[in-house]
Amino acid sequence: MNGTVDDEKPSTSMATTGDQDHWSPEDIPTLLETMKSILPSQVNENFQTTESQLDWNKLAFKNYTGPMCYQKWVEISNQLRKFRTLSELILEAEDLVKKNLTKHLQFPMKPLTAYFRFFIEKRAKYAKRYPKMNTMDLRKILSYKFRQLPKEKKIKYIEDFQREKEEFNSKLQKKSDIHKNPKTPQKLWYSHKSKHFLKKKPEASAKDVKDALGKQWHQLSEKKRLKWIRKALEQHKKSEPQRNRMRQYIQEHPEENISEAVITPCFLTKAERQLKEKFDRQLNPSSNCYAMYCSELMANMKDVPRKERLGLCSQGWKLLSQKEKDAYTEKFERRITVVSCCILYISERCQSRKGFLIKFILNWR
Repeated sequence: MNGTVDDEKPSTSMATTGDQDHWSPEDIPTLLETMKSILPSQVNENFQTTESQLDWNKLAFKNYTGPMCYQKWVEISNQLRKFRTLSELILEAEDLVKKNLTKHLQFPMKPLTAYFRFFIEKRAKYAKRYPKMNTMDLRKILSYKFRQLPKEKKIKYIEDFQREKEEFNSKLQKKSDIHKNPKTPQKLWYSHKSKHFLKKKPEASAKDVKDALGKQWHQLSEKKRLKWIRKALEQHKKSEPQRNRMRQYIQEHPEENISEAVITPCFLTKAERQLKEKFDRQLNPSSNCYAMYCSELMANMKDVPRKERLGLCSQGWKLLSQKEKDAYTEKFERRITVVSCCILYISERCQSRKGFLIKFILNWR
């Protein structure tokens, strides 16, 4: 057999915590890939059984011994659920390592303080001078030396720290902007309602607010939910310049491996998208920016035969630049928003003349 618990499984005491500090982010996936390659094709036992049967010395590579590989695996597996086979655990471990590596790449490193810069610079010199001194005592000496430094010598470390701190804050702001997703319609509504709730009951806790408002969103009428969907879309549109800056940042820093998906998330649910589309179709199923362009162009084609008008409109639309087409799109969306607000207002306030007023607005469009 390929080993038992007693004679093949390395002792965790053989690999100290200090050994694990030398594992690079690139070597951990290599360990997991090697583990997968030496597993039996059919693994149905509990993961601990299969783990105990592995010959960990076969996993040794580079400067990593079998016991070191086993200790690293124990460290990773402690973060995983274990009611599965070892094959399943390795797959999850690979996902976990990739996630941690991506997070490390995407998050800027904090700058070292002025004292730590001094400590790193002088540590080797003092460690050589006092070889029997432990790290804690060495830190105490260097901390005292740093405090005693003249201002003109200390300023160099402070200036380096301040410069890198400004760069760090700038990068951090860009990262936070990238991950600052637009508020959903439900969050906008919840934020608005919670303010009113706290005005009436200032002593209420966050749990009280959540209990009071939790299910009310799904009980709102379609018209009221549509109002908040429109508001969320307006806010999303206003943040377009910021998203363009983030796209430019991603293009300029490909090494950070940031996906554009984080900039333009789909913040409307399927039900909210369907509700918006349903209401837009009620306004005019054929309405779009191209139809609006044709309508404006045909107003000056009274002498052109009707059959030829659509052909001329199609040719004219194709000749427009993308910037001109975008202008029509923006104009059309503005008009839709105005008409939607008018119809919502009429539906809620003018019940007696509702049919006449809606018909008038649609004809005005």
